[in-house]
Amino acid sequence: MERSDEPVAVLSGVTRWFGREQVLKGLDLTLERGTVTALLGRNGSGKSTAIRILMGLLGRDGGDARVFGRDPELLTTAERERIAWVTDASSGWAATQVRDEVELMRRLRGRRWDAARALALLAKFEVPLDKHLGALSKGQGTRLRLALALAADPELLVLDEPALGLDLFGRHDFLEAIIDTVEREDRTVLIASHLIDDVERVADRVAFVRDGAVAADGTLQELRDRFRRVRFALPAGGEPALAAACRDLLGVERLVPDPNAPPDERVAVVDEFAEGLVAELEARSGARCLEVRRMTLREIYLEVLGRRAAREEVTT
Repeated sequence: MERSDEPVAVLSGVTRWFGREQVLKGLDLTLERGTVTALLGRNGSGKSTAIRILMGLLGRDGGDARVFGRDPELLTTAERERIAWVTDASSGWAATQVRDEVELMRRLRGRRWDAARALALLAKFEVPLDKHLGALSKGQGTRLRLALALAADPELLVLDEPALGLDLFGRHDFLEAIIDTVEREDRTVLIASHLIDDVERVADRVAFVRDGAVAADGTLQELRDRFRRVRFALPAGGEPALAAACRDLLGVERLVPDPNAPPDERVAVVDEFAEGLVAELEARSGARCLEVRRMTLREIYLEVLGRRAAREEVTT
């Protein structure tokens, strides 16, 4: 297939209502060819709704959606064969054997099906061919769905919380399989997950979804360049002046105490970090900067999506 520089999929200003509740509020998302994009958000933020719209399984109330340049609700059978979607939901009859599920997928996927890769992945993931679907553990079911998706050689692989139920070894194999998929020419992956450490290993780009819209996005390097934690030593009675300076200057999210630092120190969490910002804060407040450091993806997640509630949902 001739390579195209056009994005594989685009959501632009997409809105979606369920009754009186607006779940998506002008969500924008672009999946560039040959990249892994991570969609991060708290439960109920709209991630799964956005994915279902991309898959053509759900309509939208506003905005535009394109997959391979076409409205996803109008994709042809041949175009749908270029997509694989993996969720944590089980599929198939409980009494069906794994080998029968593999045969069914072979017939459905047609020319794109890679039988040798399917068998190799099932062996690697330790999913027996003669086992009934109803007898698979949650982790085995996840590994089966991933193997079947990858064996279809998708140009667009969509993973909606795919690693739930996997142990440490299963997640390692899962990540290796994703990396191998992207290394194939023109393969694109969208992954929605709470597993921050896993996302940080495989993602090229990250989009944080909050209240039905993308609150921040960029490559991992762009996000690390953008967010900073700046630690200050306060002069006597200097906290109000530093807090006022933080409120006045663009990009400073908040001023918080550091529980591991002396009581006269405070940390400013900075969005859109720029040269000269720290010096301006010092000049306005009389505080002295002790440290400026980049934030981890986990720290950025907690800041963008809401520290207190989000911390309970982040897993390792």
